[in-house]
Amino acid sequence: MLNSLNKKYPFNDNLKVNTRSISSVSLGIFLFLLFFQPFEIQNPDFNNRLIILATFGAITLVLLTIFRVVIPSIFITAFSDKHWTILKEIIIDLLFVICNSVAFAFFARYVGRIPMTFHIVINIVIISITASSVVVVTNQFYLLKKKVQKMELNPEESSTNAPVEIPKEIEFESENKTEYFTLFLEQLILIKSANNYIEVIYKHNDEIKKKLIRNTMKTTENLLQKYPEIIRCHRSCMVNKNYIKKVSRGSDGLVLNLFDYPQEIHVSRQYVLRLKEALKAS
Repeated sequence: MLNSLNKKYPFNDNLKVNTRSISSVSLGIFLFLLFFQPFEIQNPDFNNRLIILATFGAITLVLLTIFRVVIPSIFITAFSDKHWTILKEIIIDLLFVICNSVAFAFFARYVGRIPMTFHIVINIVIISITASSVVVVTNQFYLLKKKVQKMELNPEESSTNAPVEIPKEIEFESENKTEYFTLFLEQLILIKSANNYIEVIYKHNDEIKKKLIRNTMKTTENLLQKYPEIIRCHRSCMVNKNYIKKVSRGSDGLVLNLFDYPQEIHVSRQYVLRLKEALKAS
């Protein structure tokens, strides 16, 4: 579940599209409050009520601008396609919903003189969630449309003769297909044989972790053929070449020293040539 949330997620940084979607959502909130009257504003003057309702839309406008335009423009790297994930998208949407709901509640209670009942609170939260959802859907629709237009302009890129893009994730499965384990390629350090299991050693949140999966090295090697970064160096071991720190010669042949893994990895003679070719291709 956590690995799924860590999948890459495109963030829309197009200022024009964001401005249009944020403005439309804010105006939509104002019109919704005006025509459906979900809040009981204790103010007899129509113009004052109109200003109060417009302020609800303005609150959403300001907060969406902060979360969707201002913060991403400050932390550009964090919001890039390379680093932005589903989990981060959920967090920023949740933060907006919380901030917008709290701002609505304070303004409704102390300016609009609206009694804070359970029904009113639920309405506020629903409005906040709807505002966030509409912006997300609008942005994803724009990104999808942009991708389709790019394919139409460059049809050769999507032809069957084009090279297949290798997925950035590896999905391990047990021999009986009852257990699944998904891992980013850059997290994987090495895979070792452990009797009837394979031991996947990987990095997660700067910690080295291990996962046992019932499968064979042969089956796993076939699974990882499309990943040139994974090199078989022993009948009981495969390593991610991006984690190789040093290749040295020991008493029994070549030895690998890896980043973030203390033990030396011995290279069998039958895999020496394959290892050298893989490292030259780096």
